Amino acid sequence: MKIYLKERYKTYISIIFGLLIGFIVVTFSFGKPDYKSAVVAILIGLIIGELHFYSRWLIRQKRE
Repeated sequence: MKIYLKERYKTYISIIFGLLIGFIVVTFSFGKPDYKSAVVAILIGLIIGELHFYSRWLIRQKRE
C-alpha cells in the first residue's frame, strides 16, 4: 500500500490530464456549460485519469 501511495503521488499528471480531457469533452458537447456540466466534466476527467493511472500501475506490478 505504501508503494501504491508513493507512485500515486508521482502520477497526478495523468489525473490532471484526464480532467483536461473531461473539460474539453464537456465544452464541445454543451453549448453553454453550467454547474451540472462542470460536475460531469470533473467526473469524466477523474475516471479517465484514474483508469490511466491504475492500468499503468497494474502493468508495473505484473512485471515485478
